[in-house]
Amino acid sequence: MDAIKLEVIYNATNQIAYELTQKLMRNGYSSIVKESQDLALSICDNQGRNVGQYSPNPVGLGVVGSQLKGILQDFAGAIGDGDTFILNHPYRYCQNHPSDVTLISPVFHEGQLVAFVGNTAHKPDIGGKVPGTNAGDATEVFQEGLLIPPLKLYEGGVLNEAVKQLICANTRIPEVTWGDIRAQVTANLHGIERLAALVDRFGLDDVLACWEERIAITERELRSRIAAMPPGTYGPVTDHIDDDGVELDRPLEVTATLHVRGDELEFEFASAKQSRGPLNLRPCVVRAVAEYCVQAAIGPDLPKNQGCSAPIRITLPAPGHLLNPEFPAPVNMYATTCHRLAPVIMMVLAQALPDRVAAPQSSSGGAVSFNGLEPGGGRRYSQYEILWGGYGARPGKDGVSGCAADISNVMSTPVEALENEFPVRMQCFEVNPDSAGAGKHRGGLGIRRAWQVLNDDVTLNLRLDRFKFSSPGLFGARPSAQARCTLNPGTPDARPLHSKAANIRLAKGDTLLLELGGGGGWGDPMTREPERVLDDVRNGYVSPETARDVYGVVIDPATLTVDTAATQRRREETGAHRAAHRD
Repeated sequence: MDAIKLEVIYNATNQIAYELTQKLMRNGYSSIVKESQDLALSICDNQGRNVGQYSPNPVGLGVVGSQLKGILQDFAGAIGDGDTFILNHPYRYCQNHPSDVTLISPVFHEGQLVAFVGNTAHKPDIGGKVPGTNAGDATEVFQEGLLIPPLKLYEGGVLNEAVKQLICANTRIPEVTWGDIRAQVTANLHGIERLAALVDRFGLDDVLACWEERIAITERELRSRIAAMPPGTYGPVTDHIDDDGVELDRPLEVTATLHVRGDELEFEFASAKQSRGPLNLRPCVVRAVAEYCVQAAIGPDLPKNQGCSAPIRITLPAPGHLLNPEFPAPVNMYATTCHRLAPVIMMVLAQALPDRVAAPQSSSGGAVSFNGLEPGGGRRYSQYEILWGGYGARPGKDGVSGCAADISNVMSTPVEALENEFPVRMQCFEVNPDSAGAGKHRGGLGIRRAWQVLNDDVTLNLRLDRFKFSSPGLFGARPSAQARCTLNPGTPDARPLHSKAANIRLAKGDTLLLELGGGGGWGDPMTREPERVLDDVRNGYVSPETARDVYGVVIDPATLTVDTAATQRRREETGAHRAAHRD
């Protein structure tokens, strides 16, 4: 195909995906869609292969493709123009967790099935054992909300009213839940119109040929980059999740080993036995995380399509393990496991590509939800927020503070939006000093965020981690601080909360303080330039004590300047102490 036409058609495809994502966010009812952007949108060809995407949440894209392949198989001969499929069942075609609801619509041209538009978006409540749905102590998937097997929500353009009524009867906030689903349907319908216009402009044969060629180009380029990597086996690398929310004294290990063989990568995964609590991760999500990590490290400039998947192999533990659970194991905290899996993958990639891979990100955050009645005994509300610490340090730069990283990449909900929509007062939202891993390049800092509830009988659920295990650093760097969460801090009633506390009852005036760890550091902190350490102290990111004890930089508290002579002595003493311990 002509190179110019190839680029025009392919970029137009991705522009459509971008437009649909923006449309979904603008039309969404919940803050989780319109503010946090916890969604993913994908355009696939008639074989179910991803050909265009725009996703604030990368892990959702691999899941949409997996679900589409199931629909193509089970509904063969029964996919019609005007149909829209809905599903959220984690064990039917694979889904992250029941709170993520997927809508997939076929695209026809002159009676021929040519493509699909699919999106998945988180719902702040889809039923389940606790308000807000995602209980950190769930022990089976049936406790995690309404389970929707693959169904036709629309058939021939006609709404299946029975399916709508079933969904609305199983959520505490039907107006918001159904409003988000309508926004997803609207995005798909707009996608059908835009893809039809693309085909009308360039012709079906050229559009399909473009998609095919771009997949092939992406695969060839990724394989060439893999072939340039040093061959061999890297790892294993192991990290731990604090616990599963049920067995609180049982950490859950996750291990990755990388084999570089020619122009292919094989990731060999091992993990703890499947958890009683909701930390289990379905295999297609494991693959989506691995594909994200490879593209981030090796091909960030490559388009995200099916070509990125072909050179990657994964080996899973046997069924019945955390990374390969058996029905009906609970899964609603899958994101925590993803955020432990991605860093161990990145760390084995760093052994092969030390100049291209960042240190582990915070992994300490997750979701916090407040649920209750609107003031005056009105409708129920579900204030669902996703919060993360910060990026790990990069080979040549510090990490980014106070934002999501890796496979979720969602936004923190703005304070103004929360106070406008929910009965809550935000008391602080700021970086958390000394929370980042120290290194030649410092990790991004975590955040401090405090909420005061303004009405009685509020239910709180936490889905957090890294209260016991910090994010590690790379190449001699220090780990980050641990996270913590405190109810009514600074009062006689203050008490720490467990990272996966569920169904905590709050009264008017209660305050919750969340302090998240940051990302890991990169390189020896004793090699960080003293002036950069001084800047961190002046900005409140690092305390003078940490500057002295960890970075070996002595700062005059009166003038806030570096004491050069004392700094040199401190670093020399630290070097001598290290050498003595090595001997």
